Amino acid sequence: MGANINLVELINVLLVIFLFLILNRRRDVVTLLFVSFVYGTLHFGFSVAALVSSDRVGVMAAMHLNGGGVLAGISALSLVGVVVVLLGKLAYKQFPLNREVDRILILSVLLVMVAIFTGYLFNVQDGDWLQLKNVISIEAMLAFSLIAFLSMSGEQVIDIDRGYMWGVVGLLVFGAVNCIAVYEVFTHSSWAGTMSSTGVMVYRASSILFNPNLFGYWASLVYLGCAYGLDEHKRHRKMMLSGMVLSSVAIYFSGSRSSGYLLLVALFAPMALLLLFGKRLIWLPLMVLPMTMLAIYVGAAWVAPHFLTSAVGWHEIALLGERFAVAPVQLMNYGLMKIGHVISELYQLIGGSPIDFSQVSPREIVESIEGRFVGEGRDAGWLVLYQDTGWFGLGTVILSVSGLLAWGVQVCAAKPYLSNVYALAALLFCMLSGFVMRFQIFPVWLFVSLVLVASLALWSRPETLASRIRG
Repeated sequence: MGANINLVELINVLLVIFLFLILNRRRDVVTLLFVSFVYGTLHFGFSVAALVSSDRVGVMAAMHLNGGGVLAGISALSLVGVVVVLLGKLAYKQFPLNREVDRILILSVLLVMVAIFTGYLFNVQDGDWLQLKNVISIEAMLAFSLIAFLSMSGEQVIDIDRGYMWGVVGLLVFGAVNCIAVYEVFTHSSWAGTMSSTGVMVYRASSILFNPNLFGYWASLVYLGCAYGLDEHKRHRKMMLSGMVLSSVAIYFSGSRSSGYLLLVALFAPMALLLLFGKRLIWLPLMVLPMTMLAIYVGAAWVAPHFLTSAVGWHEIALLGERFAVAPVQLMNYGLMKIGHVISELYQLIGGSPIDFSQVSPREIVESIEGRFVGEGRDAGWLVLYQDTGWFGLGTVILSVSGLLAWGVQVCAAKPYLSNVYALAALLFCMLSGFVMRFQIFPVWLFVSLVLVASLALWSRPETLASRIRG
């Protein structure tokens, strides 16, 4: 089984070689960060090969049990290491240009890193290598963000027009990624699925991102980037709108309810700030996601069965839409169930009989919600951070994140540029996602670091960077 995994991981090695060739030609900050995002996106792309393997079930099970193999790990370490070294060289050249606010940020990030490591030392568990790996990932995320931020002090101009062809290529690749997702759900080839209380299996796609929640998380970040481009770069509205639609399709087929709803929350909160600042509320980014999902559901549930002789596959696609639609009601029922349990316990204290509220919320919903916060396999990144570093490490990070968000609101109030508003939305989305998924795993921490870089750079020098983005 290990040989099969290493064989498909050769795809990852070829990808890294290709990206090294790109870096051999261009080593500016934009290219380095772009290559980092591309690699994070395609890091688990080798898992797609398992879909056509003769031992598909065995290979996929081994992959998701053990994660990436040795070749994938070495490839990731090599690529990220080279990018950090090149960013470090640029940061060293630009260091004399840094302003007082940059020095404050440097000191703040270093203090947070020290606090996290100190918290780890007070809570270290003998032989727990996963705990050490989690802490190293958080430290790497902060270090990467700091080095990349310091390397952006130069006068480079980001020309959107020159990157138009890359955008077109990206849309084509995204279309292929979504085709893989559709294939997974339509043919029941997805490894991830949820058995509903009615006995129906709901299949969820991972595509090239290895995990449905990671797929939805990544698509949400792309959606935010395209939403910014839609409002800021009028000449490329069609391309940006296409990216938002493709992102919506990806979120739908991932079945990641947390990604879809947290994306809407992260979009609406900064947009509401625009109203407070006397600016016009931008509605389109808030409408594309739900309207695209509704169109897919209507097509799969009603249109396709009427025009095709078989409804096989289309029913599974429609189930994903129902999964999103009933999520708010299910969450409310779960809350009512918990309140009911409290009432039942209070009622027993005065001599009453226990009241059973367990039927208020379906079993799979209870497992889905509580599984993120309970047990060794918990998904909530914030709880994992507490488990690894204690209150000292967690408290320091929460204080720093709260300060960063407050700074973003202050910058948006003073200079409500769209770049500042969307940077705040992306950062808010990443922080909220920490309640439902681990940001200690790769490539999630890499994506978070890229959002941190953009936020720090834009908010520390908004006029300078805003003037460098043209197109």
